[in-house]
Amino acid sequence: MEQNEVAFKIAGEAGQGLNVSTLNLARAFTRKGFHAFLLTDNPNSIKLEPAWSSLRVSTHLVTSQTERIDVLVALKSDAILRHRTEMSENGFIICDEDTVNQKGEEPFAGIKYLPVPLSGIVKEMHAPDLIRNTIALGAFLALIDYHPAGMKEIITGFFARKGEAIINQNISALEAGFNFVRNNYGTFVRKYLPEENGPARLFLNGNEALSLGAIKAGCKLLAAYPMTPSSSILHYLASKEREYNIVVKHTEDEISAINMAIGANFAGVRAMTCTSGGGFSLMVEALGMAAQSETPVVIVVGQRPGPSTGQPTHTGQGELQFLISASQGEFPRIILAPGDAAETFRETFNAFNLAEKFQVPVLILTDKYLAESYTGWSELKDDDLKIDRGKLLTEAQLPAEKNYERYQITPDGISPRSVPSQKNGIHVATSYEHDESGWYQEDPAGVKKMYDKRFAKIPFILKELPEPKLYGPDEAQITLLAWGSTKGPVLEALERLAKEGITANLIHLIYLWPLPIEALSGLIKNAQKTMMVEGNYTGQLAQVICRETGLKIDHILTKYDGQPFYPAEICAKVKEVL
Repeated sequence: MEQNEVAFKIAGEAGQGLNVSTLNLARAFTRKGFHAFLLTDNPNSIKLEPAWSSLRVSTHLVTSQTERIDVLVALKSDAILRHRTEMSENGFIICDEDTVNQKGEEPFAGIKYLPVPLSGIVKEMHAPDLIRNTIALGAFLALIDYHPAGMKEIITGFFARKGEAIINQNISALEAGFNFVRNNYGTFVRKYLPEENGPARLFLNGNEALSLGAIKAGCKLLAAYPMTPSSSILHYLASKEREYNIVVKHTEDEISAINMAIGANFAGVRAMTCTSGGGFSLMVEALGMAAQSETPVVIVVGQRPGPSTGQPTHTGQGELQFLISASQGEFPRIILAPGDAAETFRETFNAFNLAEKFQVPVLILTDKYLAESYTGWSELKDDDLKIDRGKLLTEAQLPAEKNYERYQITPDGISPRSVPSQKNGIHVATSYEHDESGWYQEDPAGVKKMYDKRFAKIPFILKELPEPKLYGPDEAQITLLAWGSTKGPVLEALERLAKEGITANLIHLIYLWPLPIEALSGLIKNAQKTMMVEGNYTGQLAQVICRETGLKIDHILTKYDGQPFYPAEICAKVKEVL
């Protein structure tokens, strides 16, 4: 590991509070200015199945989890067997001496086992078993020689609603673990981090950043049915409902959710819905209705591995081509996939502007990895974010002397839009093909005119969208391509490769459809060798690029086991193909 960096993992089973404990630990560090990355792995069950949470803390920017861990807290004996091969050389395993028997177990690659009486301390304190986590965090802080004051502040704030007795109990548990390691394993204590690293940082996951972007954009309705990994958008915005005057509706199903969001947008209210692939499957007919009526709507699709129910609590990137072709017929849509929390905040804001400006559905592709992983940020810049409602007419702008044509043919394909209750703005909005006034029509020439009108938006959409971004040197031995959340592990891989004398760069795409053919083709043609990194089986974006540009990506690295990419995997593949 780098100096001034530590990688921590706590492993046990679902229901032991691993995620909350690690999140509180991370906040103690980010409030002191450290960079951090938190990754969780949870089974699709409430209790008993193996689970873990890992935290990487550093004095410098980190964009990904790492493969190696310095300190493992094993709350069950099988956690040691599952994770000890991930330990860095001379790493430490903190285990519960009352539940983990290491007799006859030889140390593995220099690993030091540090038994701590977690369960014994819990019994002495007459505390619930969950408090073992807090004791273990105290032991970890002692081992890395980091003062527990910051963690005590977090505990005080986190348990404030539960009263002083619970706060004091958890602080006592933290001190018990800290003091035990200091008194019994003092020779192993090593200073990994300074006490502070600068101003406090925000610590957000992708769904929180997305929710904040929606609030900034003026979203006033979220209609959704819970589906992992998008459920926490529903929960987070519900917690902000009164503060920001937002209506958050837990609908009876996904069909109701999208129809409610479309209806609100038709009425002039910025609204969105969120789901996963299974829920989006139920939404596709309504998606076509939004396209036919040219009603703006923002839809968040949090990907997880499929098909069918798949792996509800794991990650994947298998739904790009589904979104490109979803729903009946053909129509313009915008698909974007931000790569980190900061991009998610900004691009969610932009999604609302794009939906209204071009009167098309805008689909935001996330995944479990982005949605639930936490990263630290100094700030989320928003000074340059301005709301643009497109050709939304005021009542004064509506013509009194002639009938209002909602679907007026225009050079850019975008028609001036009215909302219900506006005088002189009455019109028909239907799911049927229609003429400029909105009335149903079957005339072939008229039908063609409406198709042409809708697709006339595409060139103007492309002018509005940012081009793919190139990270790293302009000239490189190999150019990696990635979309969405694979950005972080690839950036980490670029740094590691550079240290080994291998020059690599990254073309990262946020806006995937319509595909920016001209800009992307130029970048690919300038590359010496190309490699796509995708979290699916078939290399979906590589296929889309080949189909749309005629350019074939040289090599493809795919992953489809429900786990995110690790930088070492990417480095290994690069070395293999060079």
